[in-house]
Amino acid sequence: MGTRSSAERILDAAVALIAERGYDGTTVGEIEATAGLTRRAGGFYRHFSSKEEVLVRAVERAAAVMIAELRLDDIIALGSPRAELLLIARAMLHHMKTYRQIRLILWRESHGLPALRAAANRANQRLAALDVMPWTKNALGRSGRRRGDVRETALMIFGPIVLYGLSLDRNEPAFGLKDDSFLNSWADHWSSWLAPRRKA
Repeated sequence: MGTRSSAERILDAAVALIAERGYDGTTVGEIEATAGLTRRAGGFYRHFSSKEEVLVRAVERAAAVMIAELRLDDIIALGSPRAELLLIARAMLHHMKTYRQIRLILWRESHGLPALRAAANRANQRLAALDVMPWTKNALGRSGRRRGDVRETALMIFGPIVLYGLSLDRNEPAFGLKDDSFLNSWADHWSSWLAPRRKA
């Protein structure tokens, strides 16, 4: 296992510190020290032009990992809408937990950081375009249902996963549910709705 680069250490330090202290409450010197660099020696600026750029890169890195881990061909190879739904939902929840600090920063800070807000929007659009939308379109085709607006259907299917994941941020799962009971009920509902329709 190789050593992490200075840029990666800076990214991780910046995300952790800004999530805890806020954007304005975190200095470049503190990020350098936490990343194991000499404070105020210029190590930060060899890799990034600003704290906002660090956060933009952190969002882009998280999106790249998510895209690499969830591929349409691997999902539909399961051959069962229920298994496919569970795979996608578990991956979504895993990523929401893994990148919770980045989400908290976006929630608290992006209103005043336009480049960060734009990066988050690009990342969400890429994730939807490469994973959720193609799967939804494919699942609708296999079900024989009229396709309509794939975006609306994808939002109806996966919106509850996002809301449930957000409830976990407060350590108060929605309605006191546990991951497995929620996911199984959710997958049962949507896999039934997406089951191939029999011709009369």
